[in-house]
Amino acid sequence: MGTGSGGNFGNTKGSQQSHEDYISKELPKGSPIKIPPNAMIKEEKKNGYDQVKYTWKQGEFSYTSRWHTRTPNAPKEQGNSWVVQRDKAGIGYGKNVRPAVHEILVGKGKWVSKKEWQAAIRARKNGTATKEQKEMLDNGHWKDDR
Repeated sequence: MGTGSGGNFGNTKGSQQSHEDYISKELPKGSPIKIPPNAMIKEEKKNGYDQVKYTWKQGEFSYTSRWHTRTPNAPKEQGNSWVVQRDKAGIGYGKNVRPAVHEILVGKGKWVSKKEWQAAIRARKNGTATKEQKEMLDNGHWKDDR
């Protein structure tokens, strides 16, 4: 479903361009959700891993489909993968007041709160993750078999 043709995506730290500017550049592909042509792309060198973030707005949500290489201290079976997040701004006052929404995609059409996601990451780092938390993290890291 994704875009690009995989492989080398450059060494620029923090560069950002629209997807349309990247037509001739090789990028990660295989995002679990469709990335629109107007998505912004940001390549990043993180502490011990590489990342490419695609961001766009659709309706009331802002989406980030993030591809990254294996992160330090991640389970060995976790190689390159995608993590998808969606956010909806909160409304702080008035008749339509609502809290902000931050969610991670952990299955086809299944979203969990980012708070629950972060708690599972902390539990895995501490060695206290439940079977359900491990499954959620595995399902939320969409495999990229390159």
